[in-house]
Amino acid sequence: MFRENHFDSSFNFLYHTVDKVTQKEKVVVMSSFTPQRDLLADLVGSQSPSEAHLRKIHHFKDFLDKIFILDPTKRLSINQALQHPFIIEKLD
Repeated sequence: MFRENHFDSSFNFLYHTVDKVTQKEKVVVMSSFTPQRDLLADLVGSQSPSEAHLRKIHHFKDFLDKIFILDPTKRLSINQALQHPFIIEKLD
């Protein structure tokens, strides 16, 4: 139900809005998104992490990027996620 309301068969996002001129509901197909913020910069913030912590932050960003891919054929599987460096590598 959720997918059908918000995504088409090609996994393009369907943005539902009201046209400002006609006041009728319209659906805008959004095939790509431009990130509004730099996730890596947000994760690091104003800190000065050690090289090991920075590597872990990079792994975390990569992990998030891969698990939130909309297309399920391109998204990490559960087994792939469990083998990702963010999960298996210990922080020294």
